[in-house]
Amino acid sequence: MKPLHKIFLFSLLFIGAFQGYAQPFTLDKAIQPVELKLLADTRAGHEGELGIVYFNRLKDSAMYHYVTGHDLYNFVDVLVTSVDGTPLKVSLAKDNWEAVQAEKNTANAQDGMIDFKIRTWGSFGIKIETEQPNNSLYNITVLASPEKKTYLGSAFRTINEDEMTSSGATSPNQADEGGGGGSANYLLYIALGVALLVIGVLAGKLMGRKGKGTAVILILFSLLPFGGFAQDAGDFLSVEQFEAFKKNAMEDLNTRLDLLESERKLVDKAVGNLDKTISTIRKQWDNVKLLYSTYNNGLGKCISSAPPAQAPSIPSICTDLYFEENGEISEEEDQGCASCFLEARKKFNNMRYQFEKLATIYKCTKDFSNAAISFGDDVSGFTPSGVGGLAWQTQRRNIEKSVTDLEQAYDNKYGEFLQSLADAMMELNICEAKYGVEDWYDRFGYMYFEFMKDKYQRKD
Repeated sequence: MKPLHKIFLFSLLFIGAFQGYAQPFTLDKAIQPVELKLLADTRAGHEGELGIVYFNRLKDSAMYHYVTGHDLYNFVDVLVTSVDGTPLKVSLAKDNWEAVQAEKNTANAQDGMIDFKIRTWGSFGIKIETEQPNNSLYNITVLASPEKKTYLGSAFRTINEDEMTSSGATSPNQADEGGGGGSANYLLYIALGVALLVIGVLAGKLMGRKGKGTAVILILFSLLPFGGFAQDAGDFLSVEQFEAFKKNAMEDLNTRLDLLESERKLVDKAVGNLDKTISTIRKQWDNVKLLYSTYNNGLGKCISSAPPAQAPSIPSICTDLYFEENGEISEEEDQGCASCFLEARKKFNNMRYQFEKLATIYKCTKDFSNAAISFGDDVSGFTPSGVGGLAWQTQRRNIEKSVTDLEQAYDNKYGEFLQSLADAMMELNICEAKYGVEDWYDRFGYMYFEFMKDKYQRKD
């Protein structure tokens, strides 16, 4: 059996996960979403990939989950499958559970598998609804690509010969020419604890001689409810009681084996379909040019996929540095200046994405906080003397305080980033001078620095 199949089978009876609060916001205490925390794929060749595989049973008409562990520059696939074909309506939410941002139905999906392709920052919710909460199995698989930092493009252009010296033309219009426009393991070995061992041994027996052997019987006895076996203190089972219990237990075991065998076949089929889908997804990750159009659902309006408008391009003597599809800056073999520029350019480029991430986190958090306050005001039924209203007002003040703390944190980090950007540009200035460009920072670099300073300064 392939490792992927083993993971799915071992996950078969994994019910529940850490319960806690996160986005989407809710005032309904009955909603206890299951956290699906993405973990790193540690296998060779899968560096940077994240994911989780989760099986559960339909016990209610609505099941709630939320995903954590991904970052701004990951491209995320949310795959949902109804293992036994029970129709499922699946929706994604960001601000609150009622504000649905994407919705699909397994009845209309190929192989009964839904695939949402999204980019987002912060946790998001997955709500699964059914008209038939019949304890049947469903699967959620969430995969996240390695970080892709490419959409900002290059900030540099080839310097003109008359720009090499301080007496050359250096008008802002010239400097702006050629603008920088741009275009467990993932199947983690789920922490099943003791259940993993139990289901693993059971799976092995099911794949061999179905239902036979002392090991299978003992394991399945461990899965049986023991309420009927336990007696009052000091009481013992008679021989007749024990024989009756044993007969009933064995009949129950055989029924369970049949059900598990049937479910195993359904899971195997679902796994086969998922294998193909995952392979296709990973190929999509390799085509960076199509990523931003394919994963166009940002789950909110706070995610950017384009370079900042009106950003100046910076003349440079060294244009032998280029962006590979993985976002790293690489060195051409036949160019000499790269050895001087490479590290400084990496630092410079990293700060551009750090500024973008800072601004995005701030905007996304502000949007979520505003949406939470609006939602709370609407549904709390606030009256000055109402108990529910008073409870909501306490939460409201906590949210408002968190926004104030966020603003302070943004300003502090903004100052640190400006200094790091300036340091990187001073290193570039040294390299430009080494190759004959006079006063590079004073004539060109400062314009970009001032643009970044104004662009990312907090406006509210």
